[in-house]
Amino acid sequence: MDSLVTCHDRGDAVLSVFHSHSILASLPERDRLALLRQSSVRSYPKSRVLFRAGDQGRSVVLVLQGYVKLSTVAPNGREVVLEIAGPGSIFGELAVLNDAPRRADATTLTCSRVMAIDGGVFRRALAATPEAMFAAIRSLTERLSATTAREMDSVSLPASVRLAKALLHLASLQSERVEDGVLIGFRLSQRELGAMTGLIRESINKHLKAWRAAGWVELSGGNVILRDVGALETFVRDNEAR
Repeated sequence: MDSLVTCHDRGDAVLSVFHSHSILASLPERDRLALLRQSSVRSYPKSRVLFRAGDQGRSVVLVLQGYVKLSTVAPNGREVVLEIAGPGSIFGELAVLNDAPRRADATTLTCSRVMAIDGGVFRRALAATPEAMFAAIRSLTERLSATTAREMDSVSLPASVRLAKALLHLASLQSERVEDGVLIGFRLSQRELGAMTGLIRESINKHLKAWRAAGWVELSGGNVILRDVGALETFVRDNEAR
């Protein structure tokens, strides 16, 4: 990705994202401007690979619009989704701070607009500003906690509950109200749902069909509409309490 991004953008929208992000907002104004000067913005279509695991981490990526999937491949060859980064999210900072290769693939889930922040400038800015470095540590800690929680779910929750939680999470990230329901804004394949939940396609099919018969969800042309969000939330809550 680093070699592909070439067009610069210093608009108010980008500055607004900078000012609202915990790490970037902790930097002095001069350092934020230096980051902007050494950064570049580009728009990508859905399913574009921004970088792959093993690539050298030369930049930190800030999502301005859209959603990006961070994933890795397990020893058995199955994809595992680690995170979905949306507007205002930063990723790739660990490789930059450690001067290490990328640990995951980054692929756009939707049409996306992202900013590549020069890794050297980012690292020097954080080194000079303890508040920003602590904000980066907090961000990485929260990400680790979220990953740990998903790992706990994978061993403690039934398959159906993990799938319901994944659908509710996707709806919380991007959705729109439609007649009698909530349309999830991602057109995810069952393989991608499996990568999020650790389930095989047959299991996903079984639960989606059962929920469609119960009136909880509707499937249409690759889209998922949650017809009864309350029922799914109660289903998850009741099972997590057991």
